[in-house]
Amino acid sequence: MIDPPTNGFREQPAWLVAAAVVVIAQAGLALALFGPARQWSAVTDDRPILSGRHPLHLYHGTLGAGAFRDHRTSTCYDPAFQAGYPKTPVFDGGSRPAELFALMGGRGYRPEAYKFGVFTFLLLIPIGFIAAARGAGLPAEAAVFTGCFGVLLGWCPAVRFMLEEGQLDLLGAGLAAAVFVPWLGRYARNPGPESFLVLAGLALIGWYAHPLVWLGLFPIVLVFYLVFAPQHGPGWHLGLAGITSAGIVPNAWWLVDWGKYWWLRQPAAEDNIPLPGWLAILGEPGDYANLCSGLPGGPVVPLVAVGGLVLVWAAGHRAAAWLAFVAAALTILIARVSAAWPRVPVDVPGRVAPLALAFLVPTAAFGVWEILRRAHVAKLGSVLVAAGLLVVGWADGPGAPLAHMAGVHTPPFVLGFTAEQQQLIATIDLHTAPKARILWDDAEARPGRSWSALLPIYTNRAYLGGLDTESEIEHGHCALCDQRLNGRPLNEWTDTELTKFCDWYNVGWVVCRAGGTAERWGKYPAAKAVARLSEGGQPVVLFEINRTPTFILDGNAIWTSADTKRIVLTDVRPNADGYVDLSLHVFEGLRVYPSYVKIDSLPDPTGRDPINHIRLKTPGPVPRITLVWEHP
Repeated sequence: MIDPPTNGFREQPAWLVAAAVVVIAQAGLALALFGPARQWSAVTDDRPILSGRHPLHLYHGTLGAGAFRDHRTSTCYDPAFQAGYPKTPVFDGGSRPAELFALMGGRGYRPEAYKFGVFTFLLLIPIGFIAAARGAGLPAEAAVFTGCFGVLLGWCPAVRFMLEEGQLDLLGAGLAAAVFVPWLGRYARNPGPESFLVLAGLALIGWYAHPLVWLGLFPIVLVFYLVFAPQHGPGWHLGLAGITSAGIVPNAWWLVDWGKYWWLRQPAAEDNIPLPGWLAILGEPGDYANLCSGLPGGPVVPLVAVGGLVLVWAAGHRAAAWLAFVAAALTILIARVSAAWPRVPVDVPGRVAPLALAFLVPTAAFGVWEILRRAHVAKLGSVLVAAGLLVVGWADGPGAPLAHMAGVHTPPFVLGFTAEQQQLIATIDLHTAPKARILWDDAEARPGRSWSALLPIYTNRAYLGGLDTESEIEHGHCALCDQRLNGRPLNEWTDTELTKFCDWYNVGWVVCRAGGTAERWGKYPAAKAVARLSEGGQPVVLFEINRTPTFILDGNAIWTSADTKRIVLTDVRPNADGYVDLSLHVFEGLRVYPSYVKIDSLPDPTGRDPINHIRLKTPGPVPRITLVWEHP
């Protein structure tokens, strides 16, 4: 049955002004994230966001955008970290939004484009929830009320944590899903071009942002199809197939890589932990209270949403009501499985809980709005809430007391390098050279801990470590993390073993950021402290390793250049066996020119590195050899 939505913004265009007020209020809150002064220049200057994993996403977004321009794929081979590693959709999937921002911002490294993308995403939050309300069939003024609720959810502690960490992929997919589900209900009632285009666009965005989130919607779509399919003709079925295709087909270019390179993920001992039992998943009442701890109002809003479901159902929007209920229930189940399964990181339930509430935001807002309507103050209430958010967003005083009171305050991003970090970058530039790698000590977590991911851009050096301590790819094995070198306690390494390590990875310098690390390298005879600095109140020591730096392990060649596009060797002369061995990880898809030079692999003689190095086989001297990663 076709039931066109009524009382929308077309019939009541004055409410577009109120919707714009909510978006403008969100703009003020978003600008405060870049500094308490709310200056637009903080978004457009060249200071990078150093909070959480934003530097890692910015770095990989820059690489991925460059690779896409050159090869129409965001996968590339990066020799600047970990002795060469593949930047793929599996490793740092959160960089996909950053790649999009970089593509829109122009060529090269553009932190301002990334910040503008983050700011734009924040503006989409109230717009998305207003659209979700209209998909559910709610009137325009209730949709504005829903947008206000969406703003409150968007600044709750759980979402703020994800925003601080740079999890824009998860947030973007969650927002798209929260809009997609109610619009499914609208497609059931009114399967016209508008609902088709909205759902197709949301599917495209959702699959791009986070395919696992979108795969999680499959049970909801399946139930939806089984319920409504008998009520419609072939055109409706073809439209639903088109919506699915609109999400998958345009994303196939990177989804293929996502599946292809899944093997690069390093297996963990926790992988064998079985799923928890049903009793553990069901939990106790206190477990559900914990899920609400990071949500606005704690358990109050979910309880209001339950009442709102009844009112939405009674108002005739039954598809929206039961779809919201099914989506929220499924999400809560996923959160409980995550909480009860030791294999899942402890912060995952807190990241899933806001999505469950996002599905219920339109019903919660409608429940409150309906009570106000029956009291004949709905219009006044919607206007006052929107105006109140505008005051909080733009007229809050020092210390943001209004934002604290409304529960929408968040500490600003860390923008730009500190004076200590700038001094460390300058010291690296002064005392090191591109002829060898720098071993970076990934010490304990510090504010802006991922800033070292940007070091190759600012120093033009290659590093072991410093990229991402949370990566689960095998290429990250060769690192100094928490006073463990290649996974083995540093104090257990003998001087001879350290010498072999430095030769194998061509380590010329070591940046020690922990006392125990500096103490061990200080005892290594070939290490000499050339600079002593501090970072975040902790001592930093730069050691120079007394050895002949070279990326050529055997044979002879001049290491001319190395970047994500190509690695160039000149004046190449093989050893007596016809080999030239490189201190560089091998990776599928590397091609050698001229083509008569063959590429092989050279295992780590100690057996500690699971990834082999590159071995080139050539019949004789070659004036120039170029290695290029070609998407296989």
